[in-house]
Amino acid sequence: MNNHPSVTNNTPDSRLVTVDSMYLQLINARVQDIYIDTEHLAAALDAIKTKDGISQGVLVAVKGALLANSELAGLVSEMLLDYALPYQAEVSSHE
Repeated sequence: MNNHPSVTNNTPDSRLVTVDSMYLQLINARVQDIYIDTEHLAAALDAIKTKDGISQGVLVAVKGALLANSELAGLVSEMLLDYALPYQAEVSSHE
């Protein structure tokens, strides 16, 4: 764990926590679910056709918000994969 980029010799013990790797994987799976759901909901909005300009604007705004949340969920998942999950494997290999 000391090889983790966010952990230095100056990191106070109060900031260090032990988290079960299965729990981290579960969190990542839920984040992936959010990513997939928001992508599907945004795609479903494309099926709604309207000639009303205001309604079309609302659809575009909601789709944009869904896609932004999907992108954020993807970034959070990448952070978990890049920073948290590799280090649990390293720690467990020394046990």
